[in-house]
Amino acid sequence: MKAPCISVLMPVFNGEKFLAQAIESVLNQTYGDFELLIINDGSIDDSKNIILSYNDERIRYIENEKNIGVVNTLNKGVRLC
Repeated sequence: MKAPCISVLMPVFNGEKFLAQAIESVLNQTYGDFELLIINDGSIDDSKNIILSYNDERIRYIENEKNIGVVNTLNKGVRLC
């Protein structure tokens, strides 16, 4: 598989209320050559299960062992992109 042209970075911390809607919004774009890198920043709600319920090869799931904050999570994501 070739590397995607675009990476979409989505940090998540206890975002279960709008997470599915946000993921659907990205996945339903007309341009399809992208990866959706979702980093779960130590959520204690149902965020992980919501993310893992998607079976889409464009999604890359990363999980922080503990909450490190949005800035550190974004920086981690940029390095992984």
